Amino acid sequence: MKKGMTRREWINRSATLFGGSLLGAVTGVKSINAATINSLSNKPVRMMLNENPYGPSQIARRAMRKAFGESNLYSMRGAKAEFKELMAKLNGVTPAHIAVGFGSGEILKKSALMNGIDKGELLSPSLTFETINRYAKTMKSNVKRIPMKNDIGIDLNRMNENINRRTKMIYLCNPNNPTGMLMNTDDLESFCLQVSSKAILFVDEAYHEYVTDPNYRSMIDLVKSGKNVIVSRTASKVHGLAGLRVGFAISTPQIVKRLESYLTDSLNIVGLRAAIASYQDKRFQTHSVDMNNKAKKVVADYLDTKGIQYLDSQTNFMFIKTDIDISDFQPAMEKYGVLVGRPFPPFTNWCRLSMAKPEQMQKFNDGFGKVLS
Repeated sequence: MKKGMTRREWINRSATLFGGSLLGAVTGVKSINAATINSLSNKPVRMMLNENPYGPSQIARRAMRKAFGESNLYSMRGAKAEFKELMAKLNGVTPAHIAVGFGSGEILKKSALMNGIDKGELLSPSLTFETINRYAKTMKSNVKRIPMKNDIGIDLNRMNENINRRTKMIYLCNPNNPTGMLMNTDDLESFCLQVSSKAILFVDEAYHEYVTDPNYRSMIDLVKSGKNVIVSRTASKVHGLAGLRVGFAISTPQIVKRLESYLTDSLNIVGLRAAIASYQDKRFQTHSVDMNNKAKKVVADYLDTKGIQYLDSQTNFMFIKTDIDISDFQPAMEKYGVLVGRPFPPFTNWCRLSMAKPEQMQKFNDGFGKVLS
């Protein structure tokens, strides 16, 4: 405060100076935001991790903001119980049939742990989601890989032929990742009924909500009838909550009780509240699926005109035969502003392409056309 200046004058002057500084700061923020927007528009589009480009929903976001009010409390137990109740209600089982994990990845890993403790062999297709297989190997479990059929589908007959007394768990991803293909529901159900007395069937239904095939059925009914089946689901995909890590398993109360004894309970209140809200937001789920199907059509129409092979996908990604080694295709597409999926040996001249927004998929088409030419 200057000598001879009253306290009121000093406060008024300080307020004026502060206001001017703040205005300058705000102006600077606006210019930064404009620059950020420009840089974001030039950033490569993510088409490699099967993420939902729209999520979380507004309802889930409101639930997340509200959850910050209890983030100082150890309130996860109550929220987890509420989530279990909701999942049980939505799937026609009891809460005792539900195990909640830190994403479905934890469900996969702890199932592999359970199999390893039993000194069991894990049976798995040669081309599928690898989390459970990798974790099984850390448990020193033998993982027997079964070759795909000629159409790159899962060969259930061949899997059945390879079951032996050491086989304690069988992993099936349906729809499969990275192919996006569904198994025939009747064949899968028959296979599970036949072998569930010999081993636990782990059916990964991470992309369940994206399936539009009218003949598709979840394997949850087998759980209801007491079969040794684990069905896993996740809030990471259609719900757009990949970074919040909420997944769950549906299985018999006996299997759930054992599985839960291995789970870390590393859940957070924001993720749980978001998932509880999102699973009740049917409108957003429908919107996500509709936009995903439009995005796939943009790409499929282009591939059809070029005569390029791709598989019938019931997920939020497509498996495309580029006839270019993926180690070359990835940097080539990044040059045109698109990030595509990782290698899936031995199908290294194929690309797993995740769907972004429909209007963004033209960027892939344009870039792919330039790479081909």
